[in-house]
Amino acid sequence: MIIILRLVLIIALVALVVSWFAKQTGSSQIQWLGYQIEISTSLLVSLVILFAFFVMLFDRIFRFIRNWPKMLSYGWQFRRRTNGERALSLGFVSLAAGDSRSAQKQAKKAEKLLGKGLLPDLLAAQAAHLSGDENAARRYFAQLSKQKDTAYYGLIGIMNLQFQNKDTERSLEAAKKALKIQPDSTAALTHIFWREIEARNWKRALEIIVLLKPQVANFAEQKEQFKNREIGLCYLVADNASEENEKIIFLKRALNTNDSSIACRVALGRLYHKKEMIKQMIKVAERGFILNPHQDYIDLLRFNFTSNTSKFIARLTKLARQSEHKIDAYRLVIAVSLDADILPPASSLLSEIPTNEMTNEDYLLTSELAEKQNDPVRVKNALQEAARAPRGKAWRCSSCYTITAQYEAVCPKCNDIGMIDWVNESHNIVKAIRAPI
Repeated sequence: MIIILRLVLIIALVALVVSWFAKQTGSSQIQWLGYQIEISTSLLVSLVILFAFFVMLFDRIFRFIRNWPKMLSYGWQFRRRTNGERALSLGFVSLAAGDSRSAQKQAKKAEKLLGKGLLPDLLAAQAAHLSGDENAARRYFAQLSKQKDTAYYGLIGIMNLQFQNKDTERSLEAAKKALKIQPDSTAALTHIFWREIEARNWKRALEIIVLLKPQVANFAEQKEQFKNREIGLCYLVADNASEENEKIIFLKRALNTNDSSIACRVALGRLYHKKEMIKQMIKVAERGFILNPHQDYIDLLRFNFTSNTSKFIARLTKLARQSEHKIDAYRLVIAVSLDADILPPASSLLSEIPTNEMTNEDYLLTSELAEKQNDPVRVKNALQEAARAPRGKAWRCSSCYTITAQYEAVCPKCNDIGMIDWVNESHNIVKAIRAPI
C-alpha cells in the first residue's frame, strides 16, 4: 500500500512539473560550430533532464553488469557461511546431548564450509574428546593452544585430557600455562588446587584457595565449602609447622575465617597451655564453649579447676547459659556433674531440656542420674527411650557423610579437606537426601 501511494505521488509530481514547463514561454538560442539552433526553453530543459536520466540509467546498468560476478560470489559465500554456522550450532547441540558421532559429522561439515577457525576447531576438539579419540582431541587442542586468541582454551582442553590419561605432571603443566594467560581462571586454579592437595603441599594449596575464593563468591554452597577447606588447610599447616609461633599464626587465621571452629580453637588452647599462657588458654576455651560446646573445651578448662570441682561445675553452668547452643552445653555440664557425683546441677539442667529435643545421649544421662538416685524404674524407661531417640552430634564429613571418632582435616574416605564438622546426625541426613544423584 505504501509503495502504491509513493508511486502515485511521484507520477503526480512529474505531471505537475511537465504541466508547469508546458505553460512557460520563451526560447533559447545555441550557436555551436557555425550552427545556430533556436529551441523552446521548456523543451531544452526537458531534454537536459531526460539526458541526465539516461546517463544515470546507463551508469546503473553498467555497474550492475560489472558487479554481477561479485554479487554471485557474495550470494554463494553468504549461503556457505549460513550453512557453516548452522553446522556449528547443530554440532554444539549434539555435544550437549552427548551424541559424539553427530558432533563429529557436523564438525567436519563446519570446517569444510567455514575453514579453520576458533569455533570449528573447538567443536572438532570437543567432539573428538567426547568420542574417545584422544589423538585427534590432543591434535585439535594443540592447534588451539598455538594461537594467541585460543591458547587458553587449548591449554584447558589439554589439561583435562592429560588428567583423564592420569598424566598428572603434564596436566599440571598445562594448567599453570593457562593460568599465566588468564590469572583468574577457575578451571586452572581448581585443577592446581587438587593436585597440590594430592601432593600434600598444604601451604601451596592454601595460597591457591585464596585466589579461588573470589571466583566462587557468588555461589553460596561453593563459598562455604572453600571456607571449610581453608580452615582445614590452616589446621594442617599448623599441625606440620615446626615452630609454635607459626602454628599460632595459622590457627588464628582459621579462627578469623570461622570463629567457632572447634578443632582449631582447641589446638590453639593446647598450644597456649603448653606455653603456660593460662589466661589466653582460658579465654580461647571459654569463648569456644559459648560458640560451639564440645568436650575438648571442658578438658582444657579442667586444668584450671583441678582442686575445686564444684566451682568448675558452677563456672561451666554459667558459660552454658551464655552459649549459643544451650542444650548442647547443658549435656556437657550434666556429664561433668554426674562424673563428680554432684547431682543437683545435673538434675536441674536435665529438666531444662525440652522432651521433643532430647537425644539418646540425654536419655542415657537421665538413666545414669536415675541410677545414682536409686530409681530402677526410671533407669529402665530412660534406656528404652534412648534406644528410640535420635543420635546426637558427631564428627561427620559433609561431602560423604562419613563418621569419624575425632576431627580429621582430611576425610579418610573421600579425602576432601576441612569437610568434617561437629554436627547433628539429622543435619547430615537432610543434606544426604538433598544431595544430587
